[in-house]
Amino acid sequence: MPPRAALPASLLPCLLGLALLLGPPSSRAQGTRPPASHDRASDVKRCLQLRRDAPPVAIELAESLLREPDLSVEDEVKTLSCLGIAAGLAGDRTRAVEAGELMERRVQEHPGLPPAFRARAFSQAGSIFHGAGQIHRAEAAYLRVQDFALALPADDAALFQATTLSNIGLIHADYLDSPEVADGYHRKALAVAATVKLEDPLILHNHALNLVRLGRIDEARAVIDEGEAVARRKQAQSVVDRLRAERAGLWIAQGKLAQARPVLDAVIAAQAASADAPGLAGSLAKRSTLQRLSGDPTGALATARRAWSHVDGTPQPQKQREVLRAWMAAHAALGQADEAMAVGARLHALEMQTLKEQRLELLADLQARSESAAAQRELETMRHQAQIGRLKEEKSTLLRRAGAGLMLLLVLGGVGFGLLQRRRNRQLRKVSATDPLTGLRNRRAATEALKAMSLQRPGAGTRHVLFLVDIDHFKKVNDGFGHHAGDQVLIALASRLRDIGRVDDVIARWGGEEFLMACADLTEAQACTVASRLHEALCEVHEVAPQQRWPLTVSLGFAPFPFFDNAAGGWDYALRMADRALYAAKDRRNAWAGLWGRALPAGVTQQQLLDAPEDAVRGGAIGLVASYAVERLPQVPATRAA
Repeated sequence: MPPRAALPASLLPCLLGLALLLGPPSSRAQGTRPPASHDRASDVKRCLQLRRDAPPVAIELAESLLREPDLSVEDEVKTLSCLGIAAGLAGDRTRAVEAGELMERRVQEHPGLPPAFRARAFSQAGSIFHGAGQIHRAEAAYLRVQDFALALPADDAALFQATTLSNIGLIHADYLDSPEVADGYHRKALAVAATVKLEDPLILHNHALNLVRLGRIDEARAVIDEGEAVARRKQAQSVVDRLRAERAGLWIAQGKLAQARPVLDAVIAAQAASADAPGLAGSLAKRSTLQRLSGDPTGALATARRAWSHVDGTPQPQKQREVLRAWMAAHAALGQADEAMAVGARLHALEMQTLKEQRLELLADLQARSESAAAQRELETMRHQAQIGRLKEEKSTLLRRAGAGLMLLLVLGGVGFGLLQRRRNRQLRKVSATDPLTGLRNRRAATEALKAMSLQRPGAGTRHVLFLVDIDHFKKVNDGFGHHAGDQVLIALASRLRDIGRVDDVIARWGGEEFLMACADLTEAQACTVASRLHEALCEVHEVAPQQRWPLTVSLGFAPFPFFDNAAGGWDYALRMADRALYAAKDRRNAWAGLWGRALPAGVTQQQLLDAPEDAVRGGAIGLVASYAVERLPQVPATRAA
């Protein structure tokens, strides 16, 4: 493969926050006023540099620039990006959203702007909406980014794809409570970034936070180290501070309180000076936990309340959850059961509000409401028991303390059991949907995913396509080298499929040595290209035993769904047609073939064509494409047709 072209200097800034990052970072002092303008381009760049490290200064500079009457469209859009991000970090959601809306409007009013600039602008608008909690608008902006990226060279488009994947991962982690799904998006983002040698500290920061949430401590520590090194090279001080706080949080969890304290104090001071409200709230929550574990629950409570003041009423669900958990634990350490339950109720309300604001699927919504109703009943039970405890306080001081202790145990036990049960449920769902050998979806999970894909209407001129892949002569591997060697071949092929597939593709082990892959929105020509690439990528030599190498080849068959444009037909019909195409490919071996419905003839049912597709191929109703010269379908044995 020829080496990639050097990364265009004009596109790298779009994934580093559109900031261009030229020159040293400016002062972080919140009260410093920007100097008088001497060079408008330099002021715009400086605004972009200041927006994360000193939001109030950046807001003042941006508003000064926007008042200038002859500001160019490009500089206006960049300045609005500076204003939107800075206002969001400063807690001014209204001003942030207004800046994002004006950015989109300016780009739409000037269609002559370069596609790369338009893509950067919508990427920044999406980040602004995302930070303001308007997830639907953020999703729409990210989709526009992908539209503009289609007009760019492949390497340039990959830059936007990396940022979009990372942002989608954030949505899953922050608003859909799906850190496992978010992990897949973050890893895809890093893989895409690596193909164009992009170093983005924000992508690494998002990945590290999600790993901490998943409890993968060793992986999180390694990503934090890498992210901090990149952030220092890019002079992204706010990202450095947040990553240092996460490292201190890991030390606190490991009981290394003395090691964590000075790092956390330095980070809190820096974030307070830079007005990074969400980052400061998270760091204060960690300090509250440190104080509680050090035997200072009163100080922990005061710190938790201070942390809440920085995220109260802001679209920061992750940070709000972290602060509320620290707050509730401080009350519990002081024996204040009623107050702990009140904070727990606020945490419960936050979870419900987040669910209500998002566009969830019906099943997920019903499940969330069911779990929340159960949590609410448990909360009401604890409140009732607390009232009984207060009545018993009148009898004696001893009974009052005993009741408070009982309530504390119930609160901690209920919260702990709920979290443990939720984690176990997620693990059980994942295990039941995964093939234990390859880690891919199993047949049952793939069937559910295919049903969901069938409900999605394909784009104009395209259809969804189902591919079946079968390993040629696989029995020879098991018979000649043992089942362990055969398992290693299956694992390697599954890993290759996972690397090749897109995020939204359905990839599964369908049974034995047969694999399935379904892709949305492909034309017939694109389906042939995908089949050719799959065939080429999966055919390779494997070392099945010491000094024993086996050349792996595969046969592949595919069919679209709906099979005909002018007739209904779901994935199960396409599966049977793809199986017919696979049989044709296996008749030759090391080949691929596909059946593509042109138009359903009048007076003929799809079942009739399925029973005898050979006549339809000859009549032109079904197109037969293959990697080799073939004019007809071979006859299928009765055992396979059944």
